[in-house]
Amino acid sequence: MKKLILIFCAIIPILSWGQSDKKYLEPLQTIDGKINFSTQIKAPTISRQVLYDILYKWADERYKPDQKMNARIIFTDKDKGTIIVSGEEYMVFSASMLSLDRTRIYYHLQIDCSSEKVKLQISRIKYWYNEDRDGGERYKAEEWISDKNALNKAKTRLLPISGKFRRKTIDLNDELVKSVQTRIGEYLLSKNGREDTTPKIIVTSDTPSEVPSAAPAVTTAVAPNQPSVEQKVVAMNADPKVNETKLSDENIIASANRITITSGNDEQFEIGKESWGGLGNLFGKDVTFCLIDTQKTMANMLLSQNDSYTISFYIKEKTEAALVIKCKKISTQTISGEEANKMNSNNSNSRKYNMYVGELVKE
Repeated sequence: MKKLILIFCAIIPILSWGQSDKKYLEPLQTIDGKINFSTQIKAPTISRQVLYDILYKWADERYKPDQKMNARIIFTDKDKGTIIVSGEEYMVFSASMLSLDRTRIYYHLQIDCSSEKVKLQISRIKYWYNEDRDGGERYKAEEWISDKNALNKAKTRLLPISGKFRRKTIDLNDELVKSVQTRIGEYLLSKNGREDTTPKIIVTSDTPSEVPSAAPAVTTAVAPNQPSVEQKVVAMNADPKVNETKLSDENIIASANRITITSGNDEQFEIGKESWGGLGNLFGKDVTFCLIDTQKTMANMLLSQNDSYTISFYIKEKTEAALVIKCKKISTQTISGEEANKMNSNNSNSRKYNMYVGELVKE
């Protein structure tokens, strides 16, 4: 049903806009009268040189000229940590067997790497619409998706035509930011990343231990027999005492004898303790780590198809969960059994696992 609604909205953009459209109504940033999207991404513990190498590889993989597009890296300065990309790609508004509504978009993406952070800037945005119809129509962002040209006078609604360009351009910026965050996260979670970083995450399994991780999370490693750092988790039951739980080797998570994940249309499946990876912090967000064997088709299908899920912890034979943590999925990565075993010793070195990273949703 959700997919049908999204398609319907793309075909008929003049319908009233819901709460999810608020971000498209917010004023766009301009520099010297030019529309500019600027985002800073935190990358704790990573040096400028390493960030440059990571994002040069990312840009080189994503932007390659071909017969139809001329996207490419046009400038680099490794000493300053700067990469500039000339972007060219299609933004699709709607597609069916009978019609294809899309535009070609051109833009400059500047990546500035410095110690422990990255700045992304998108500027010089232009569009080539209906290129197959008598040469099409060309627009600059400033004359097409600006607050003046893409919103109604009350600034409460996107206009039918220019509004869809504004929506998709903002979505493209969000997608690029998320892609860069994911690439940095993958580095931090990789073997090389762990060798270069010192932060740890705390794993609360049968035998609590400390595991190197991508998470620039908790500050100091914690010995197995001592309480771990405090971390707030969400408890969705009636007991107010569970709303803020101190993570230690005696807490609810470590004591749980049954763990379930609920996703999609309230579809629930049980996971063993080997699937619990722990809690930590990634990009300044409190997160959970779950490790699902790639051979568990149903569990992986539900988690891959849905952006949110809840993890429930049960103690003894009680039918009501002692703790439920609500999560919003922010990253997925396939890791080796050796990697999974380091996070949870119950995992097999001979298998592969999908690691799902979810941000804790605090309600």
